[in-house]
Amino acid sequence: MNRVSRMVVVTGAGSGIGRAVTVRLAQSGYDCLLVGRRKELLDETAELAAPAGTSLVPVSADITTEAGRQSVLDAVDASSAALSGLVNNAGGTYVAPLFAQNLDEWRHSFALNVEAAAFLSFPAIERMGRDGGGGIVNIGSVYGKVALNRAFYPERLTSNTERGPERGIAYAAGKGALRQLTRELAVAAAEYKVRVNTVSPGLIRVEKHSLTDVETEVFGRATPLGRMGAPAEVAGAVNFLLSDESSFITGAELVVDGGWTIW
Repeated sequence: MNRVSRMVVVTGAGSGIGRAVTVRLAQSGYDCLLVGRRKELLDETAELAAPAGTSLVPVSADITTEAGRQSVLDAVDASSAALSGLVNNAGGTYVAPLFAQNLDEWRHSFALNVEAAAFLSFPAIERMGRDGGGGIVNIGSVYGKVALNRAFYPERLTSNTERGPERGIAYAAGKGALRQLTRELAVAAAEYKVRVNTVSPGLIRVEKHSLTDVETEVFGRATPLGRMGAPAEVAGAVNFLLSDESSFITGAELVVDGGWTIW
């Protein structure tokens, strides 16, 4: 099949960073496959990206399941565009007291933050290799690099002497695993002309995680650039790593945090 158009799959495309990434990639001329669980949110993202004039296909799927991932791959294979990119953006947090961690919640956290990215990347690399190569961007987090300091969340996280301090340990461990997944995939995928990189956002204002005024002020003071980031600023980094301008970059991590982790 002679396929000319370039398509990128974006998971978690219904809001926040995933929505901003979809809009930015559409503006760069990519057809986009929008993946998420809520069809109405995917439709909203498609409407926002529509002025770019590229193809935008919403796929409602739970990518923590084999059936959900297969529905994404079926949509890829049904497209006339060549798969040239995958953005593993879908993710979620799990916060609980240290001595009250729930195994099922842990497993779901890893299924969403790590397993889904891995088991979408494997078939994506195979398909991109057949079409001449491409790129994968895993959306990590600064909390895959540094431990969470509860002082930044004085109104959100509490310390309970019986159950221990509240922590997002499963999320942090998952994002750390995602960083190493990027390195392993980068080496394995190189022979297929597929580059794999990580973008690790810092404190980004998204509607899903509304911050209090106190938290916003604290984070602003703790960031060298003096403010929190916007989803569009993460999207710009993703667009760069999928573009030909980053053709000699693989296995790398681009931290988008306003300098927060360098202090």
